[in-house]
Amino acid sequence: MKKLLVGMTLAIFMLLLSPIPAAEGSTPSSGNLSWNSSSDRDISSDLDSAFVGPEEIVPSDTVLDISPNATAYLNGALNINYESFLDRGGALKPVSEIARLLGDAGIESNDSLIITGECMPCGGGPAPAFFTYWLLRYLGHEDVRILQGDLDDWQAAGLNISNSPSVREKADYLPRIQADLLASYEFAAAAGARVVDARPARDYEIGHIPGAVNIPYEAVLENGSLKSNERLQEVFSGIHKDRAVLVYTNVGIEAAITWFALESLGYDARMYSWRDWLVNQPQFGFDLAEIRAEPNPAKAGQSVYITAIFRAASTNSAQNLSESNGSSSEDRLKVKGCATCGFGSPQGFANLNRNDGLVQIGSSGNPSSSDFDEGEADSGLRCSAIINAPDGSESARMSLLQTTAGKYMGIWNAERQPGIYKVSIVATASGNSETFADVLEIEVLA
Repeated sequence: MKKLLVGMTLAIFMLLLSPIPAAEGSTPSSGNLSWNSSSDRDISSDLDSAFVGPEEIVPSDTVLDISPNATAYLNGALNINYESFLDRGGALKPVSEIARLLGDAGIESNDSLIITGECMPCGGGPAPAFFTYWLLRYLGHEDVRILQGDLDDWQAAGLNISNSPSVREKADYLPRIQADLLASYEFAAAAGARVVDARPARDYEIGHIPGAVNIPYEAVLENGSLKSNERLQEVFSGIHKDRAVLVYTNVGIEAAITWFALESLGYDARMYSWRDWLVNQPQFGFDLAEIRAEPNPAKAGQSVYITAIFRAASTNSAQNLSESNGSSSEDRLKVKGCATCGFGSPQGFANLNRNDGLVQIGSSGNPSSSDFDEGEADSGLRCSAIINAPDGSESARMSLLQTTAGKYMGIWNAERQPGIYKVSIVATASGNSETFADVLEIEVLA
């Protein structure tokens, strides 16, 4: 009897020391606020087989083309525009809506899925395919790969090409969310993870999540493909694996490339977006009171002084903005044009080029408190002017430096083709950014 009691006591003691398994189908708490890298989370082994060549496709595979406006498809391929997974503000749609989109296309969660397609407004590129791959992994889809090669490679492999996508009978798509692949605002704001800003350096300079390091997503690519693991280790040599890594771009599409690269090296990476960070920040506290260019019109090659004057936002204007936007934060930031890079939109900072002939002027020192009148912008505000050519492409970007309280100036060399040039102002204060789109037109004469 004594031996039996001792044995039962020991068994109970060992049971108390054992970890309690999570209930099947349980969902982690919002934000998954654990910054230590998870030792039992191993996606990197799956990434070794994440790519498939056209010659490896078998009849049981389902090909999903996510191109917005493709003119040629693999015969039998389904089509869902990857932008359909995002709402009009650039945020990921609810899981239920995404599952409905996949099911309506005839896709089931146990399909052997192959992703292909790209973003044509951006001039092509792998970002949408990587994003869709990440999204499906987030939904718990295990058998998903990315198709390598282009139309010529597919035809060389003997695959048939069609002018239109295939249509299937609707199905039920049953997601199994992998919550630790997507970071919440609470996770980002708690400052426990390592943060990688994968946007171009020019966007990072305008504003970024506090503590983020800038590693542009282009740094992990070489000729449009991922660099070797050896080269990637050099890119991320300053990022340790002891904590989870949060990676973001404007709306998160291009961040998926960096996410994939980090995961392939064994990092515990989570996706995020600059958009989500902005919509969760306090309202931007300044109004653009005046914007002007002198001279205007200007002759080609003439120097044009651009002046922007800011004032602290009044209670009435803040209230009006709130009422016009409604109660939803969805309308506080809209993404226009391409969801990947923001093509055609100042919010996306797409296809940016610094051009010669730009001059920064103004005081670099901080004015004293006596220099500020009540209601004027403070010295923490920074702003840039984005100048778009008559065809809508970006012609130049320049910083406007403070000259007096609330007043910012810069000089643009109008050595451009004749036409009407539109100016947008991007302002940042206390980590919050606001874009004042197309607020000025400058006419350049021959």
